[in-house]
Amino acid sequence: MKKCPTCNAEYGDGATYCESCGTKLVKYRKCPHCGANVEVDAIYCHRCGKSVDSVERVASVITPSSPASNKKVTSSTIEQYKKEIAEYRSKRITLVTLGSILLAVGLVLTIVFFYLGVRAMPTSGDPFSNSSILYLLFGALFELVADAGIALLIISGAVFGRKIANRQRIIDEWNSRY
Repeated sequence: MKKCPTCNAEYGDGATYCESCGTKLVKYRKCPHCGANVEVDAIYCHRCGKSVDSVERVASVITPSSPASNKKVTSSTIEQYKKEIAEYRSKRITLVTLGSILLAVGLVLTIVFFYLGVRAMPTSGDPFSNSSILYLLFGALFELVADAGIALLIISGAVFGRKIANRQRIIDEWNSRY
């Protein structure tokens, strides 16, 4: 039989409250670092702040942010995440480079064709000649190219940035514990 920490009354294994004083009976264990009583489900000691759990227990608590993944984080998972971060950064750099090129080329050609379209307009009579309309249409087309570059920049930041941040957060939590 176990004893209540408040009134020392005995209680059985299945009890959650002391029948004598009403104290909630929480299962405790000893902190391996300072010897304080900590709850069984605790990860850190309330007195010294150090981890009271084994690596496997902490790994089961730190899980990837994706709810579809029930995989426990282990040291091999951390190494996999480090490789994925490097891969995501490489893909992100490629998309940022491509997006920047599309944006720059699109903007320059938009300006050039709009300038040519305005210059091709006659000073008198019908302001829209065939050549000026053609230049303006090409300017609008290259404006779409610039917009595609902007979209690539946004996508690369949103998608790969979030994936990198999630994996880096898990790695940082892991490193702070070990």
